[in-house]
Amino acid sequence: MAAEATVEAWKSRLVTLADCPEYVFVDTPQELIDEHRARLTAFNGCSDAEIEAVEAQIGGRFPAVFRQYLLQMGEECGGLFRGSDRAGIRGFDRLRADAREIVDEVGAGWRLPTDAAIVLTHQGYMFDYVRAVGGFDTPVMRWTDGKPNEDTQVAITFAHYVDAHLQLMEHNARSTRAQGGYYLTLHPGGGRQVHPARNSSDRPLDSR
Repeated sequence: MAAEATVEAWKSRLVTLADCPEYVFVDTPQELIDEHRARLTAFNGCSDAEIEAVEAQIGGRFPAVFRQYLLQMGEECGGLFRGSDRAGIRGFDRLRADAREIVDEVGAGWRLPTDAAIVLTHQGYMFDYVRAVGGFDTPVMRWTDGKPNEDTQVAITFAHYVDAHLQLMEHNARSTRAQGGYYLTLHPGGGRQVHPARNSSDRPLDSR
């Protein structure tokens, strides 16, 4: 599958997840509901010029699939990677600095490759990255403070990496829907409340 079609397929799967939620809104103003769905389906990328400027800075070229991800959804990627800190080209230097700080805090001798692009960092103890090595696709590597002097390959390609995230999201959504779902209340300012307990006998989705 061409890189463009691969990324378009990711976006389609994320929209499907947003359109078939495993929850029912209660006590939530419509504008907050609309904003919530908009966040889950917001896809924005950067320009070729912005990517080329970073490539010139690090002396490499991003593989085609990762490059298309940056172009189509690198700045806003909907519900993908929720819960982790991520950024596209416009946050490139910040995330690299964050990754170096995470490594330095544990006194590791490992060093981030100069051509690395951080995909995401998570809770200050790990980060995933790809390298600007050209070609169609590239492995995704992970560093964690549990193994501070080495990195580990977590996916054979960036496409496999994103697909694994999407499969987990889809599996969790199916499982929750099969159990009857849950109620979701959103509050102004970003607060949210989930109820009832996921293992209760109440089945909110049956009330829709």
